[in-house]
Amino acid sequence: MIDEQICDFGIHAGEPYSKLPACFLNWMIETKHKKQEYAKCELNRREEAVMSSRNHSNSPTL
Repeated sequence: MIDEQICDFGIHAGEPYSKLPACFLNWMIETKHKKQEYAKCELNRREEAVMSSRNHSNSPTL
């Protein structure tokens, strides 16, 4: 997991990866940017959060 890693290049320099647009993270991966691992980790974190949220919303209530 990325603990508040900060983007240090481009138009998003100074912003945490958790706040970057998904299209920017995907661009990093598609272009094999040297920091693409940060992008992959952040996109995985977001996907896991969505899946967790869906699992909780589908749980039976008491």
